[in-house]
Amino acid sequence: MFKGPVGRITAIDLNTGEHLWMMPYGDAAQQQQDAIRNHPLLKGVSNVNPNLGRAGQGGLVVTKTMLLAPGQTADGATKLFAIDKKTGQRLGSIATTGLSRYGMMTYMHQGKQYIVVQLSNGLQAFALP
Repeated sequence: MFKGPVGRITAIDLNTGEHLWMMPYGDAAQQQQDAIRNHPLLKGVSNVNPNLGRAGQGGLVVTKTMLLAPGQTADGATKLFAIDKKTGQRLGSIATTGLSRYGMMTYMHQGKQYIVVQLSNGLQAFALP
């Protein structure tokens, strides 16, 4: 056995090298989480996080307050996650039309911020409120 997550995001203070927080990158498939949660060797162990995340996800984008990360939820739905840079807590997510494995970009236009996600079959753009 090993301790996950397999796919993870780690925030590091570049001034000190201190690891500030770590979280799974997206959500592992529900079947995998159930297998870990119900494994006989883990019976009675209460502090096991069955979400190992997913490896091979796309690139991240940093805004003034958030980290934007493409990924998948436990049911396999593709999303763009908004994560608080200071705490690593998920602030929300929005559905994407496919999985991003390439990268993203962000830009400002007439006072509004836009995010463009590269998908295997094209691009998808979002505007921040």
